[in-house]
Amino acid sequence: RVRRESAIDCTGMDLNGDGDSKLLVAGSDRKLKIYKGTTLLSENVLLDVPVAIATFYPDAKKPNTPSVAVASGAYVFIYRNLRPFYKFTLPLLPVDQRETQVWTELFEGKIGVEDAREQLTTIRDAGTALTARSQELLGTEDVGAANTYIQDQKGKPLVRQTVVTCMETLKKDMDDDDAVSMLVVGTEAGQVLILEPSGTQVSVQVLLPSAPVFLAVTGLQSVEYRVVCACRDGHLYTIKNGEQTGAIIELEAMPCGLVRIDKTILVSCMSSVLHAFHIKGKKTYTIYLPSPAICIELLELQKTRSLKALLMGLANGEVRLYNEKHLIATLAIGEPLTALRFGSYGREESALICVGASGALTIKMLQRQADLEASTSPPGPPAEQDVPLSIPKKTKLYVEQTQREREQATEMHRIFQRDLCKLRLSTARSYVKIITDGQGPLSYSSGSSLRLTAQVQGLGPRFKVKLSLQNTGRKMVTDMAATFNYNPMLYRLKQSLFKIPLLVPGVMLRLDAELECIDENGGADAIRVFVCNGQSAMPVLSAVVNMPVSEVLLQS
Repeated sequence: RVRRESAIDCTGMDLNGDGDSKLLVAGSDRKLKIYKGTTLLSENVLLDVPVAIATFYPDAKKPNTPSVAVASGAYVFIYRNLRPFYKFTLPLLPVDQRETQVWTELFEGKIGVEDAREQLTTIRDAGTALTARSQELLGTEDVGAANTYIQDQKGKPLVRQTVVTCMETLKKDMDDDDAVSMLVVGTEAGQVLILEPSGTQVSVQVLLPSAPVFLAVTGLQSVEYRVVCACRDGHLYTIKNGEQTGAIIELEAMPCGLVRIDKTILVSCMSSVLHAFHIKGKKTYTIYLPSPAICIELLELQKTRSLKALLMGLANGEVRLYNEKHLIATLAIGEPLTALRFGSYGREESALICVGASGALTIKMLQRQADLEASTSPPGPPAEQDVPLSIPKKTKLYVEQTQREREQATEMHRIFQRDLCKLRLSTARSYVKIITDGQGPLSYSSGSSLRLTAQVQGLGPRFKVKLSLQNTGRKMVTDMAATFNYNPMLYRLKQSLFKIPLLVPGVMLRLDAELECIDENGGADAIRVFVCNGQSAMPVLSAVVNMPVSEVLLQS
């Protein structure tokens, strides 16, 4: 943490073109501070209290280093290589003719101070904006002080000057990080000015019904761009390619933050809500917050993965991360925030800069493996929990059966356990009968354990049945034979009986039987394989081989 004065605005930028981003902080102490990590590199004294700060690239020359623009009052101070380079002054506004006439007569002594105040008040009440000189005269109650002020203003031109309220940047013809960009400035007079890349003159000027306080700029100036403006009258206005569009969004409370993600406009209001609007003006969703939002910021990842989310700094000291309308994470800072910025810092792509109300600056890095995807299932219990069960009505038979179960619960449980034991015993007996009668692929008769498998190879009409016989027991087995049972109308077997030699435990014996399908239509049937012992009339093992349909040979 770094202790300092309260921040007005902050941003991160690679000032030297070496890939190491620095932090620029413009504070209410009229100083522009530059941090590397948590170390203060330099301080630059500003001429006035800053309103906004931005970095932009005025040209594409190499080495490509950015310029720093600091908006203060009616001026935009531009620094190159952290040295003062140019001071842009906002264009003067037209002065009402009636106000000019009042001051001319006042200097010539044709009217007095009270008459001048009365006329200036009438002009102001009619909806005409006055100059700073007239406002100062109306605010001076003492007649002697007013006469002194009038004498001091003699010989000075009567001008109406506005001040900067917000500032952003607009890419000119490329969307790269170091592409040529232009300053977008909002003024107290309701103007939105797009400056030339050099920052010395105005390229586009648009007049809005109210003073903009937040700007969200997207697109390219040479292709298509949009500037979404949140104004003091509680409305959102959109400027497309230098002209105001007809899409006007009205808010129920004053805006305190503005971010645009693709075609969605996100605006936080002082009523502790976050509204999401489509670019055409339709509301998509609303998020209710536990505390008013102080500042919001766009979280955008491009290098490691593609993701856009919203960061919100709340008055209760929380930083919330939203992916669309899903809350992904909550970070407790411990004090209300005054500024929030996300971007590259140092060699890291994802850094979060938080400035607290006490003047503490906190830097946090985003983990590269952090899961920021929104969950597909809604939070809370599953939706099936709210579906009522279809419970039938209680009938007379149900009541009687319930009463019988209560009275005879012990006897019913005893009968159930007895029947379950009988079922298990019957199943075990059937399994033993199968393996002792040789009707399965395993046999445990004659004190040994045998296993038989059969496979078919070929497409027809000639097949090969491959038998695998293994002694899995501990004793050797002798005097065994394998025979085939088949339909002689469909198949012809070269050898139907195989003498099995001594079976040693653990050794696999393989037998191959050549089979030919003699049916003209390629019929198929099952073939049974029996492994017999000379001492018993029952087969020791048996297997069923399901033969496939045979391919028919074409006669020439």
